[in-house]
Amino acid sequence: MSSGFRPGFRGRLIAAMIALVLLVGLVIGALLMVYLFEDEKSRALEKLSIGEGLTREVLARRTDLVLSRLDVVVKDFGFRSAVASGDPATIDSALENHSRRAGADFALLINNSGDLLASTLSRRPPEMPESSFKEARSRGFTRTLSFMDGQGYEILVIPVEGPGLRAWLVSGFALDQALANSIARLSGTDVTFRARTSSEASFQLFATSEGLDLNLEQALAESSGNRNFLENVHYFTRIIDLGDQGTDDMQATLLISREASLRNYYKRAGELALLVSAILVFAILLALIIARNLGRPVLQLADYARAVGEGETPQPPAIRAGGELRQLRDALGDMLVRLREREAQIRYAATHDDVTGLGNRNALMQSAQELFAGKDHCTLIGLRLNDLSDINDTLGLEFGDKVLSGVSQRLQTELPDARIVARTGGAEFLALIPAHGADTLNGLTRQLHDVIESPLHINRTPFSLRVTMVTMELPADAANTHELRRRLNLTFEMAQQRPEPVTRYQPGQDESHLRELQLISDLHTAIAENHLHMNYQPKLNIGSGRLVQVEALVRWIHPELGFISPEEFIFLAEQSGQIHDLTAHILNRVAGDARQWAAVGLDVSVAINLSAMDLTWPALTGHVAEAFANWHQGLERITLEVTESALMEDPEEALATLNKLRELGVTLSVDDFGTGYSSLSQLRKMPVQELKIDKSFVLKLESEPQDQLIVKSTIDMAHGLGLKVVAEGIESLNAWHLLQQWGCDLGQGFYLSRPVAPVDLPETAKSLVARRQELTQIAPEHSR
Repeated sequence: MSSGFRPGFRGRLIAAMIALVLLVGLVIGALLMVYLFEDEKSRALEKLSIGEGLTREVLARRTDLVLSRLDVVVKDFGFRSAVASGDPATIDSALENHSRRAGADFALLINNSGDLLASTLSRRPPEMPESSFKEARSRGFTRTLSFMDGQGYEILVIPVEGPGLRAWLVSGFALDQALANSIARLSGTDVTFRARTSSEASFQLFATSEGLDLNLEQALAESSGNRNFLENVHYFTRIIDLGDQGTDDMQATLLISREASLRNYYKRAGELALLVSAILVFAILLALIIARNLGRPVLQLADYARAVGEGETPQPPAIRAGGELRQLRDALGDMLVRLREREAQIRYAATHDDVTGLGNRNALMQSAQELFAGKDHCTLIGLRLNDLSDINDTLGLEFGDKVLSGVSQRLQTELPDARIVARTGGAEFLALIPAHGADTLNGLTRQLHDVIESPLHINRTPFSLRVTMVTMELPADAANTHELRRRLNLTFEMAQQRPEPVTRYQPGQDESHLRELQLISDLHTAIAENHLHMNYQPKLNIGSGRLVQVEALVRWIHPELGFISPEEFIFLAEQSGQIHDLTAHILNRVAGDARQWAAVGLDVSVAINLSAMDLTWPALTGHVAEAFANWHQGLERITLEVTESALMEDPEEALATLNKLRELGVTLSVDDFGTGYSSLSQLRKMPVQELKIDKSFVLKLESEPQDQLIVKSTIDMAHGLGLKVVAEGIESLNAWHLLQQWGCDLGQGFYLSRPVAPVDLPETAKSLVARRQELTQIAPEHSR
């Protein structure tokens, strides 16, 4: 759904009320309009019904009037004498005179035989059926309607008595506009007369009242006459059949103008629309007022809830309404009270230690932050209980909590002017006290150390503690809370390695720590992006002077810090858990270099140093096999060197790993032999094939009799155990000759060659070949 405007509660309420009012108003207005229309229509139809009765009455009275006139004519002596005379001229004259007196539009005189005696028509007279004469004989007259030459007539037939029947008087009276006007005037409707010559023919208008337009006349003439009403949008209509036998060949149509009839309706409709509009406006205003009154307390409660949410403590709004809104206000008030109580509990729990009641880490850091912000000077005293975990394990957590409570009480007693005393960890307490001079601070911390380590009586039992204490000067030793936490931990680590009771932070310790962190981070990148360098130092057969093996030495030139000693970054790799990645990387690099040497015809075996942690790495054997898979030489020409100390850290695990490597076929060598504490019995169990005498015994071999004795004895012992011996650190020809004399197998040292890059090894091998005579020549002093 789009995030457009959405009306609020009050807007929706107003919209709903206005919509309801509009709906009700429009429905009532529509019903009233329909009622008024039907009422006006009923009035028109009733008027048409009255008009129909008047029309029939007018026609009947006119027929009676004409009959009375014709009766006077047929009883007139002169008219009867003229008929009896048989003279045509006399008869014509009498017929014309008397028919004019009767108001007839035409008259005929017919004898008993049906022959025409006289006529006022200039054309052929209408055909009269035989039944008309019979009915006139029995009733005294007959009445028929006839349509001739586009005009409708009412035709009356009356017998002329002599004595005896002498003739028939036939008179025609037109249904003309005068008659239509007369009926229209009496009925209040417009009138038309129409007729048709047969049932299949259409009606023809032959007379209308005044005021009707010709188009309407034509429409009415073409309309069906089989119904009482004609379909017309301008008039209400009523059709009257004028024939005596119920025939519809001649009709009168009554019309009432719809516009005139509905004029009153339209007027009332306008008045009704104004009334409905006024009601709607009034209802809308009323809805606005009601919505405003209903919405005000809701808005007040919303403002109240918003203020509560923003952490304010507002007064509950005064709501005049009762019921649900008042209950909601009271509920919000209760919620505010409980919320404040809960906030106080959370705030206390967030800043206090639940065991000692002292401040916690958050509270101390907040105080330190305020101190840094105010640039105040202060001394931080840190204290860690060395044996708390052992106390919890042996005496239980409850006893440990009592120890913590006792220590916290002593700290508060001994540091009454402390800005804050906090328990910031399981066994760690920190206190911020005002800055003191060096002598005063030393005396204070020593006294505090003695008090804390003095026997603590718990459950009436004296109990002594050992603690580690540190101090830092703020802000000199830390300018923010991050430095404070980092340098405090460093100081604690340093303090645990020192015998002094109190250790002060020394500037520069953190920089060294940060350097180590940077090296750890960058070492990962160096391994992943192949930024480490590999050098190789040759090992020569002391008897033949031939190059038989090279020792792989990894080097790291840091882009910012320069050369990093292998001891440093390998130690960091072990500490950071990257030593296995480093070992795998070295294995792959050495394998690749060895394959390139083989490609140029240099046949040498390789020696790789392993870390003590590699001996507990289950995947080591797999990595060695994978790195040297499909190597051009046997795996026995791969020597893995492990230090004596590494073997002694976990002899069983080391023995298991060495056995796996030995099963793989590689040669195992004990590096730096003589510096560790391995026993001969342990050495005998190890599946090693080589001892590598530490260079500390070889560097001054020609001048130190003790070193000569150790090296010679080691060579004899190793040979006695079936092991080869490698001497490293050879820096002179005399040392080479001594080792040669004692039967040492391999030699390595700067005198022979310094470590070289892999691309330089072939050239180094050539130079060593050139020195073979020098190396194989036995010195005279050693030949005896």
